[in-house]
Amino acid sequence: MLRYGKMGPSVLRGYVHALARTIHAHTPVRIERGVRFVNIEHGSVTLGRKVHLYEGVRIDLHSRAARVSIGALTFINRRSEIIAVDSVSIGERCAISWDVSITDTDGHQLSHVDTSTAPVTIGNHVWIGARATILKGVTIGDGAVIAAGSIVTRDVPAHTLVAGAPAKVVRTDVAWT
Repeated sequence: MLRYGKMGPSVLRGYVHALARTIHAHTPVRIERGVRFVNIEHGSVTLGRKVHLYEGVRIDLHSRAARVSIGALTFINRRSEIIAVDSVSIGERCAISWDVSITDTDGHQLSHVDTSTAPVTIGNHVWIGARATILKGVTIGDGAVIAAGSIVTRDVPAHTLVAGAPAKVVRTDVAWT
């Protein structure tokens, strides 16, 4: 059974009906008030054990093939958003700060340019700082740290700190608690 934090009964009823087919959760899960699942009739969302989605998180599925997977003991802080056309996978024990954007697509198409999508894969025990943006096709290795405000356009090796726009390696062999 999902645990819905401060959601009232009427909100909960709507979610249970709309989400029964598309959200698979390993209990307990905490979803706070104001979390939005957009286009939820498309694709699927899988939430691991003890995932915590804070107030204002938005998960937006843009195709029937869209898949979002969030591993156990991961939290996603306020106002962060995940946009998936293909696949966004977030590992276990990740700390995702507020106002983070993760997307596997460019969204709109330029004339005569292919608007491809590419899966985003975030490893286990990854820390993503406030207002960071993770773009399509990126793989972030286990234990990596993404500094606040970074725009990640390329893969990030495991146990590496990246920062900047575009994000560049600042330090290797990092560990965080």
